[in-house]
Amino acid sequence: MSDDITADAGDNTEQSVEDSGYKAPASQEELDRIIQARLDRERKKLPSDYDELRAKAAKLAEIEEANKTEAEKTAERLAAAEKRAAELEAKALRAEVAAAKGVPFALLTGSTQEELEAAADALIAFRGEQKPAGPSSTSLARVNQNTVKGSTGDQFADFFANQLSS
Repeated sequence: MSDDITADAGDNTEQSVEDSGYKAPASQEELDRIIQARLDRERKKLPSDYDELRAKAAKLAEIEEANKTEAEKTAERLAAAEKRAAELEAKALRAEVAAAKGVPFALLTGSTQEELEAAADALIAFRGEQKPAGPSSTSLARVNQNTVKGSTGDQFADFFANQLSS
């Protein structure tokens, strides 16, 4: 039964092609002529200055691309500058906290002042509450023993004599 339907559909197609007056091209040259005639009809529908408009549109697209590229370059430079500024601000803040707390700059972690201060406090707690090293009493005693009395000339003479005898 499906064969009957297919056969009927094929017959209708052949009849409609025959009724329309369509004749298949007999050669490649005839097909090329038909296509060229169709292209000519379509070209007549276009404005007379179509080629000029197409050239202008291409030039406009090129200019827009150049401007877009320059804008993108500017945006990239701006982003790089903002990133560099943020890095320098973070370094300055870390150096400020390191100096205030008396801890090594490289050991501080964090991005905000609170985080940096917390890291500095943790380092201080880790090393124990040690006071910064100042001159000890033994080094002060040595300085007092080595103090030379007399004029500058006498001090120089004593220094020079000590150097020669060593």
